[in-house]
Order: sequence, then structure tokens, then C-alpha cells
Amino acid sequence: MSRHYFLIGVALIMCLGSVLAHASDRSMRCGRNLIHAGGNSDSSGMYEVLKKCGEPEAKYRDTWIYVQGNMRRTLTFRGGRLFLIESTRN
Repeated sequence: MSRHYFLIGVALIMCLGSVLAHASDRSMRCGRNLIHAGGNSDSSGMYEVLKKCGEPEAKYRDTWIYVQGNMRRTLTFRGGRLFLIESTRN
């Protein structure tokens, strides 16, 4: 019976690790500047992100990718406003 609980514990730790390795953020820092996601009128626009963060590593239509140290930030825009920031460790 204890082996069963051990295997469940290992599975839970692995799931938690994958959730922590890929997170969604509401904001992102570019140097001294901060950009905000959410898709509403308070969200940063494409021009503002470009101005504050510079050119991304890659652009795929409404998805931009920035690499900051050991973090990869995937920015998704909707209607020209920053909708979502996803962070993953490299």
C-alpha cells in the first residue's frame, strides 16, 4: 500500500513541475519598462511592446517570442493589444 502512495506522490510532483515550468503572467519587465497583458484597454499595444522591449527573437503573426536570460516569453496579441504572456524556462 505504501508503494501505491509513493507512486501517486511522484506523479503529483511531476505534474506540479510541468505546471510551474509553464506559467501565464499578467506583466513582463523589459529593462526598466513594464508591459501589461489582459487584452483590455489597459493592456500594452504592439507598438508600445516594440518600443519598450525591442524586436522579438521571432514573430508569427500575433505571437511574438522574447528570450530573457533562461526564460522564453511568448506574447500573444488580440486586436493589437497584448492578451497573454506565457513564460517557459529554456
